Amino acid sequence: MMGRPGSGKGTQGKLLAKRLGCDIYSSGNRLREMAKGHGFVADKIKKVIDSGELLPNWFSSHMFVEVLLGLAPEDAIVFEGACRRLHEAQAFDETAAWLERPYKAVFLNIPDAEVERRIAVRKSEQGRADDASDTVERRIREYEEHTAHAIEFFREKGVLVEVSGEHSIEDVHAEVVRALGIK
Repeated sequence: MMGRPGSGKGTQGKLLAKRLGCDIYSSGNRLREMAKGHGFVADKIKKVIDSGELLPNWFSSHMFVEVLLGLAPEDAIVFEGACRRLHEAQAFDETAAWLERPYKAVFLNIPDAEVERRIAVRKSEQGRADDASDTVERRIREYEEHTAHAIEFFREKGVLVEVSGEHSIEDVHAEVVRALGIK
């Protein structure tokens, strides 16, 4: 699942995983969990999350490659929030190819105005530190500077499925399922 901040990656990822009967790996959730810990690495991760920046390529790549390597060939999984930079997308593609694992990248496309609206709602409901207005602006810049290139990489590889994320949760889920050809 890929998209701008607040595009519904987490919600749609959970719905898709439930539909497929598989696990979901959310890099954002995993990082927030790690940031709750104590020590140097936890503090560093918390600082990055709170600033709205992305972790180094190697860190994120290590996390999802480790998950892929732990799967049996027949296991399905939904990744949410992975491959936010071109290098990560390339590493994911290379790892999947080496493991002979086909995949699709689902891009939930919403405009920036909708990002701002959704994150304001989420901040008032969940109070996430990474939903502060200056952090959101930084996260949108990170998307434009990095994630958009990863999305184009997947588009060029022919594995990108683009879905409008502007509709209701149920309608977006139905479109994701249809676009992926899931019965």
